[in-house]
Amino acid sequence: MVTALLSSTDALLSVVGSGLAVHLIYNKFESCDMTLGAILLLGWPLALSCLYLPHTTGFVSAVSTVLPLFWTTLATSIVAYRLSPWHTLASYPGPLLCKITQFYGAFRSLGGKQHLYYQQLHDKYGDFVRVGPNELSISDANAIEPLYGSNGAAKGQFWDGRFPPKDPVKPLIALRDKTEHTRRRRPWTRGFSTNALKGYEELIVKRSRQLVDLLSSKKGVTNLTEYISYFAYDIMSDLAFGGGSDLLGHGDATGLWHMMEAGQQNAIFMSRVPWLGILFFRLPFVAGEIKAFRVYARERAGIRKKEGSRYKDIFHHLVDEDGVGSERLTTAEVTSDGGLAIIAGSDTTSSALSHFFYFLLCSPNAYKRVQAEVDELGDDVLDTSKHARMTYLTAAINETLRLFPPILSGSHRTEYKGNGGRMLGSHYLPEGSSAFIPTYTIQRDPRNFSPATDSFYPERWLPEAQRRELEPKVFGNPLEYIHNASAFIPFSMGPSNCAGKNLAYLEMRMVICMIMHQLDLKLEEGYEKGRWAEDVKDYFITLKGPLPAVVTPRRGGL
Repeated sequence: MVTALLSSTDALLSVVGSGLAVHLIYNKFESCDMTLGAILLLGWPLALSCLYLPHTTGFVSAVSTVLPLFWTTLATSIVAYRLSPWHTLASYPGPLLCKITQFYGAFRSLGGKQHLYYQQLHDKYGDFVRVGPNELSISDANAIEPLYGSNGAAKGQFWDGRFPPKDPVKPLIALRDKTEHTRRRRPWTRGFSTNALKGYEELIVKRSRQLVDLLSSKKGVTNLTEYISYFAYDIMSDLAFGGGSDLLGHGDATGLWHMMEAGQQNAIFMSRVPWLGILFFRLPFVAGEIKAFRVYARERAGIRKKEGSRYKDIFHHLVDEDGVGSERLTTAEVTSDGGLAIIAGSDTTSSALSHFFYFLLCSPNAYKRVQAEVDELGDDVLDTSKHARMTYLTAAINETLRLFPPILSGSHRTEYKGNGGRMLGSHYLPEGSSAFIPTYTIQRDPRNFSPATDSFYPERWLPEAQRRELEPKVFGNPLEYIHNASAFIPFSMGPSNCAGKNLAYLEMRMVICMIMHQLDLKLEEGYEKGRWAEDVKDYFITLKGPLPAVVTPRRGGL
């Protein structure tokens, strides 16, 4: 017979006290370590069962009493603290379930409409909304610089759930250490320099011509979204690893595009609950598409390193094959960053181009103005120096990026414990809290862009002299015109902004000019224009629906 060390009541009170203690441990250290979690959440209450064993008929009976009590105490303590006035974010409004658990936002994200959800929350609660137990969504333009700028906050745990924890090298986008980020970013800056971009032009022209030829060969209705996506993927594959895909030539026969897109729904859920993502990546039957794509990236990096490339691609600059830089990345670092570059680069460009042609096909006047500006190039339609001076084309691209930024819900940052917190505009972000600025929301805020905030008006981006000529006709009263360029952040900003921003503009201008020069496009008759926005899915990257168009050749080839 086992002698009781504690009375039944004292044993159960010890279990309750232990549950409260575990909450304090997690609250202080916020660890996602799975081993520690197993010890605290399972091992410790199992050990506590021995205290209650003398008061039961056996160990199973003791466990069936102790475990529910321990977990109930822990859960109750967590919920009570998160709803209490002592929580560091207690002063910020938000939905009750968002304050209680991150799972609520994670499940909502599965529908792909979180960009609209955040906009609705800001309409209801104001500029600062608590969207997680320790997370804020911010729609105040004054918070952009302190959150994302040169002295902004570090990347948050959002990224921990998107990448396998056993990977020896994290991708650039997930690095928290600012010194390490600067070192890893330097070769990327070299890879997107003016000289480097000049070297990519031949490849971009080749792929753009391939897309134009493919579209011109189509009869009947063509899904522009599909072929624009293939175009963007092929270019990034060419630039990151010297080739390896030809979706424009053969379609998605090997499932590359499907593999890339299919993993995003799982990825957004796991990024919202990082510790669960870390667990899932350890399971062989979960997140298969994400794992498969990373294997593909490693294979392509190995082939590129072994076989080289006939042109100076991004890989060439990252490993500094010319030996001109002070920094070069290891093959493991290039593999990690290169795979991400294919996803990020192809999705952002394909999203921007698809949205651009949607808006253009819905706006006959804008279509004619872009086409007229392209026609003015004459035989210089491939001249990138002239592309950069096409004011209306650039205005139309920027207006597209304003209404549908490639990263709809913005990039997450965390003020880690020990940093002391920071002011974001007129509000305070306590240490241990995360925040993000939903790009879709802030760029559609009438306080930043007005009038006609939700409408496609490229004219708002024209140089002031040209815009003022149009103001009475396009915008009405010029005194009501608002254009807060500091709230335009489709490529984020600061040290962690999109390194490939200039490449994206180069690609978009080139392919738009070639398409508008050689082809006439019109939407399929009967297409409901409202379907486009309904089909957009926000899984951090953007998934688009079909854009059915009739394509007819306009003139001879280049």
